[in-house]
Amino acid sequence: MQLESLELAGCTLDRYISFDNSRPSFLELTGIAAQRSPTCSGLNAGDYRNLAALLNHPNLSQLKILNKVPLPPEIMEHFAHMQCHCLMGVFPEISRVWLAIDSNIYVWAFEHGSDVAYFDGLGETIVSVGLVKPKPGVFQNFVKYLLVLTTTVEIVVLGVTFSSNKSDSPREFQEIHLVSEPVFVLPTDGVSMMCVKSTSRGRIFMGGKDGCLYEITYQAQLGWFGKHCKKVNHSTSTLSFLVPSFLNAALYDEDPIVKIEVDDSRNILYTLSEKGCIEVFDLGKDGESLSRVVRLTQGKIVSAAVDIVKTLEVSNFKPVIAISAVDESESDHLNLVAVTQTGARLYFSTGSGDTNQSGIQRPQYLTMLHVRLPPGFTPNSSVLKPKQVHSAVYENGSLVMICSSGGGEAETLWCLSRVIPGSAAFSEAHTVLALDGPAWALTALPHQHAAHISNALLTKKEVWCVSRWAVVTGAGACIITAGAAPDILRTLLRDCRGPEAHAVKDFFQLHSVEQACACALYLACEDTISSDLSISEWATRAFFLYGTQMTPAPIYQHSSQMPSSIGSPKFSPRQMSTPMSRGPQGQIQGPQANKFNQSYQQHMNQSFPGSPNHSMMTQQPQYSMSPTPYNQTSFNGNITQQQRDPNYPVPIEFSAKHNGLYIYVGRILLPIWNLKCVSKSQTPDSKEFMSSQVTGEDCAYIAKKLQRVAAFMQRTLAPQHSEEHTSLNALKLFVSMAIEMLNLWRVLCEHQFHVIAASLPADQQNALQAASFRELLVGGQEVACLLLGSLVAGYLRDNASVDGISQKLRQLCPTLYRQEDATCSKANELLMFAKQQKNPTEREEMLQHALKLCKDVAPNVNLPLVCSKLASVGFYSGVVELCATCACKLDPQDKALHYYKSDQPTQDREGHLAYYRRMEIYREVCAALERLYERSNEAPGAEPSPHRAPAQHSADADVTLSPADANYQGRKLVWECLSRDDELLHVAVYEWLVSKNLGSELLSLGRAPPASLRTYLQAAARSAPPAASLHLLDLLWKVLEKCGDHLAAAQVLEGLATRPGSGATLAQRMSWLCAGVVCVRGAGAGGGEVVRRLEEAGEVARVQRAVRAAAAALPAARRPPPPHMQRLDDELLEITQLYEEYADRYNLWECKLAIVQCSGHNDALLVENIWSNILAEAEAAASALPAPDERLASVLSKITTLGREYVNTGHCFPLYFIARQLEIMSCKLRADQSMVFKAILSIGVSLEQVLDIYIKLVSVNERVWLGCGEETHACGAAARLLEAARAHVQPLAAHVRRRALARCKDLHEAALSALQARPNTQHLIERLSVAQAHLDRMD
Repeated sequence: MQLESLELAGCTLDRYISFDNSRPSFLELTGIAAQRSPTCSGLNAGDYRNLAALLNHPNLSQLKILNKVPLPPEIMEHFAHMQCHCLMGVFPEISRVWLAIDSNIYVWAFEHGSDVAYFDGLGETIVSVGLVKPKPGVFQNFVKYLLVLTTTVEIVVLGVTFSSNKSDSPREFQEIHLVSEPVFVLPTDGVSMMCVKSTSRGRIFMGGKDGCLYEITYQAQLGWFGKHCKKVNHSTSTLSFLVPSFLNAALYDEDPIVKIEVDDSRNILYTLSEKGCIEVFDLGKDGESLSRVVRLTQGKIVSAAVDIVKTLEVSNFKPVIAISAVDESESDHLNLVAVTQTGARLYFSTGSGDTNQSGIQRPQYLTMLHVRLPPGFTPNSSVLKPKQVHSAVYENGSLVMICSSGGGEAETLWCLSRVIPGSAAFSEAHTVLALDGPAWALTALPHQHAAHISNALLTKKEVWCVSRWAVVTGAGACIITAGAAPDILRTLLRDCRGPEAHAVKDFFQLHSVEQACACALYLACEDTISSDLSISEWATRAFFLYGTQMTPAPIYQHSSQMPSSIGSPKFSPRQMSTPMSRGPQGQIQGPQANKFNQSYQQHMNQSFPGSPNHSMMTQQPQYSMSPTPYNQTSFNGNITQQQRDPNYPVPIEFSAKHNGLYIYVGRILLPIWNLKCVSKSQTPDSKEFMSSQVTGEDCAYIAKKLQRVAAFMQRTLAPQHSEEHTSLNALKLFVSMAIEMLNLWRVLCEHQFHVIAASLPADQQNALQAASFRELLVGGQEVACLLLGSLVAGYLRDNASVDGISQKLRQLCPTLYRQEDATCSKANELLMFAKQQKNPTEREEMLQHALKLCKDVAPNVNLPLVCSKLASVGFYSGVVELCATCACKLDPQDKALHYYKSDQPTQDREGHLAYYRRMEIYREVCAALERLYERSNEAPGAEPSPHRAPAQHSADADVTLSPADANYQGRKLVWECLSRDDELLHVAVYEWLVSKNLGSELLSLGRAPPASLRTYLQAAARSAPPAASLHLLDLLWKVLEKCGDHLAAAQVLEGLATRPGSGATLAQRMSWLCAGVVCVRGAGAGGGEVVRRLEEAGEVARVQRAVRAAAAALPAARRPPPPHMQRLDDELLEITQLYEEYADRYNLWECKLAIVQCSGHNDALLVENIWSNILAEAEAAASALPAPDERLASVLSKITTLGREYVNTGHCFPLYFIARQLEIMSCKLRADQSMVFKAILSIGVSLEQVLDIYIKLVSVNERVWLGCGEETHACGAAARLLEAARAHVQPLAAHVRRRALARCKDLHEAALSALQARPNTQHLIERLSVAQAHLDRMD
């Protein structure tokens, strides 16, 4: 709500400041902009008005004589000795009057008539006098000014110094001294200098009697011709020195220059000659050059004036007796005002005359824009016309002129000023004041302002500034002021003794009630410091008496167009290279629009003091739960650039009190409102640094004014629950925060601002450079806290106590720097001293004291920085304790824990916010763990990590630790966190450990893992992505097993192994299944069903592994596509899927056999078909071998491998079928007849089984052997089997041997029976008989 109010007040001030500054320009007032041609005024009845008549107060006068000071007595004596010549004038820069009597000059202070200084070192009569502010670096610093004295023969330049007779003197100089030895002396070359004028850059110009403009150029070093200074004629050509001066005088008519005026804002110089000619010179953009632009003779001037005002005689416009340059701050188009002897004003522009042109332009012409006639020219005018005007000064819209009626009548001073507001016409008030005697000089005096105010505040002229003039007569000096609106109201209140008089009421009606309320507020606040408190009381009564009138607020949005909710403003400086425009929703558009939403939350941990934005109590998380922010910038509500639309909604009406308050506050802040906070400067070695645009005195001056407004606003100003009450409350809060911000800026300026600003982060520095004070006052609380932190850190770096600065900050900015901040600063100081303390006992006491201070103010503490400091001194337990305290105080009802245990429901916003804040706190514990982790991973003796923050250098405790010690401290810190009864702290530690792949460390702590770990892993696995979930569940089963819950661990392992799409490999799944079986068996009874599922899944997994390997071994053309291959890793398939989608589809015969064996399916034909294909593939693979025995050996090797796996399965290993197929292959290959049965015996088949197979092969009289080329192959293999049986029978037990020998005899008989019917078998029969005879002897 606080930030919303600041934004509301800031946007409203934008509108009022814009409205207050949007007065009609001179071109609009005079009608030039509308008619697009020169105009005239002064002929209408409303052009001049009398204030006394308007306000019905006969004695009211705008002019007031402040002070009359007679000539000092010692000077009066010299008048008696005057011989021929006397001159008088004023030096307004130093508040001095000068008097030249013959060859002597006297200078004294016109404020009090004392401090008389004189110079009598000239031999000739003084012709003209001028005071010059010298160029910097030319003279010694004690030479403040140069006094230029010209005579008929020479020009003398004296040094002017000042000395103060008080140590605490104000800025005005106390005592003047004229250096007796001239600085420069130059000859006049026969040309008298009639006037002297200088520029702000120290250039000295003189008007010669010959009508030429001269300049004295001077420098510190000697020039080409060995001179420090010289005189330059700018009105003649470079070859004019060839013509003698007496010829110039004879050829040209003399027209001396009597007046020189300089416009320092535009660098333009004007001269006025004795015959009324005006000449314009361009000093260049930098003010260092000079070129002649144009010269207007009196005839041309009069002709132009008559063309504009055709009804008046020519005599009204000549001669021109005075000129005044117009400052750029007053008008962009108006450059010069000339005054004639009749009091008519002629307004000139040096531009082309195009009224649409704006900005700084170099002078090209001198064009008359407007003619203003003096009073007395209106029909039926009762005012006499001014006569014989001989002196006139125009400044900031006001004209003061001195008229001489002749005939011995006293001279009068006329003042014509635009003090009457509210009218779009060129209407002025005129006031006449009688003088004591003939006026010798009339000079405008500088505006009075507080001492020590910098130029940054003086560039903006105050709306209510009081104009002052010094009039010098033969009787002395007289200071006259023309009061502004508050001065007129003060006079009315004093004369009427209160605000109820009709004159006061008329004043409020004349000035518009809201402007008059601003005047009354000015008097109520500023006159409290004067001795007359009744003015302040009467002004306050007038404010409330007339301020109840309702008036429309300027350019205010209709409520329906205002956003429904206003978010927090950001410190987002306006960096715009093109004008801002607004979209249909009122949003800023432009090339820089995306840069406005800058956030400072990422750098909050770099400031020490807490703030409303830094406090853990009030800090709002930046996520989408908050309502839509109001454009999220500190200035998007500003519509000062919005074009005026006739169809714009009807403005909201507020009382005049409300508007007057905003107007007055806006005028106080106007000098700095759009001023950049800082500027870039360079050191002599070209290093850039930031410096403040305003001084500490400037801030104190504005803050003091705002404090008076704040005191005034303590009154009840509006009804409760009204829009006006809301707006005024926002203004009250804004004023309070602005006072604190300015006080802080003042303190920063007193403490090496450039050093403090340089410690900010780079993006903060860039933002600060682009920001104006408007952004700082409205949305700069965060950067203010960063600056506060940098200020306090500077004291700590210097090993200085922070008590003094903390107390001062608490007094000056208690909201920005709260008591909690002061406490934290003290704690920071203790931590700094503790780091340097060698005594362990005292060090521990300091650490505990600092921790206690921080715990006392928790959670309103800048936790990131405090924890960083605690960790830097190795006080890791303090980090945990402080974080736990902050979390407890922030969430005393454990709403965050309830939210966490309820599976984080989205509708529980309050719980979500508490959970978010607590996890932000625990992040600091994780930061301490991170520091220790980084150090533990560094090599012994290695330099600190380059990623470590600059504040954490070699003095930090974690840097001085060895990696082994850092590892120990990290484990200790983890266990300390887990030992606390704070489940959310456990969660934060778990998350950090998991993020570093250190979850296994929880299993090696030496104790049973906490119960919270199981809850965390289960919850985290549910919400984590597949890969992370896999890691968490893998850790979960290990935790469960260590806790003794073997059955639960097995169930987790089963889920891990069977979960599809988790990213686990098939090998991992098989290992989990095996581990699950081990876990179930360790659990004892009760896990039979689980172990059965695990074992079955394990068997299927092994088959799947075989399928995957077989599929991968296929040629690329026959291989399954990559998605199918990947599927074999991503999930455990069913046995049917493996058979149908892989083994059968891609003819993976061995895999088919494995699937049949795994499924228990008994199909003899299918199995024989599989074995036939296995043998065919093996035979095809061995076809490339050269020898038959090698080919058969290759096939038998394959069969041996598979046989050992399936020999005991029965239905999957048809022994007779396999042996028959192998013998047929052996027969075809003509291979060794003993290789087949030897391979079968090597598989593990018993001798009896092998004999039975061969008995059957011999007994069955198949023609297949004949087809293979050897009809007696089976009998031959039987003979060799009988020969080999002796070695196998020998080691058998007796009863087994007898059975084996019996089967051998059966084989012998079957073979003999088969051979007797065949020819050529005698040799084989004998071999069988011999083998059997050997066996018979073994019985």
